[in-house]
Amino acid sequence: MKVAEKVREFVKKRPYISEALENNIVNMSELARIIESELRIHSAEATKAAIRRYAVEVRRSRRRREEAVLRLLQASKLIVLDNLSIVVTSKDFEIANKMKIKLSDLNYVYLVEKSLLREVRAKVKPNLRHVHEDCTALTVISPEQMETTPGVVAYLTSLLSAQDVHSLAFASCYTETTFVVERSDALTSYQIMSQIIG
Repeated sequence: MKVAEKVREFVKKRPYISEALENNIVNMSELARIIESELRIHSAEATKAAIRRYAVEVRRSRRRREEAVLRLLQASKLIVLDNLSIVVTSKDFEIANKMKIKLSDLNYVYLVEKSLLREVRAKVKPNLRHVHEDCTALTVISPEQMETTPGVVAYLTSLLSAQDVHSLAFASCYTETTFVVERSDALTSYQIMSQIIG
């Protein structure tokens, strides 16, 4: 395998290095030494040259990917549903819900209106595993290109996590992406997302 191929494979398996290359915040000489040591390459110049070439590729690719993600999100809509609770049961139930996900044969997750929580608890009581109250759901409704545009979900989750917003539940399918957050994080989440969406 050529040095360039080895370098490419090394970086692809380490997304944090790829991201540093994308942002042009890498000490190329030090990275070359690390790669040479780990891959037992004996040509510092060839390794550095391979890193530089790959960094250019990665930056171009990131720019195209990010532009596509931003175009898609600008064509999307944001819906906020408040006063919700997450209910996790060990058995499937017919209950009024905003969302239901079967995680496995062990857990079913429901997003229910807080006003219905007492009724839901009574109905599922012996099979109740967990309840998380005071939640808000933020749903991004995107064009159909959502299914073929890589990086949309990663972009949104990184925006939220950069502001210390934790997603209690998350689902993305077809054109809808829903983040369920603590009600105390709802305003921050809305502000972050609404600057990009729509």
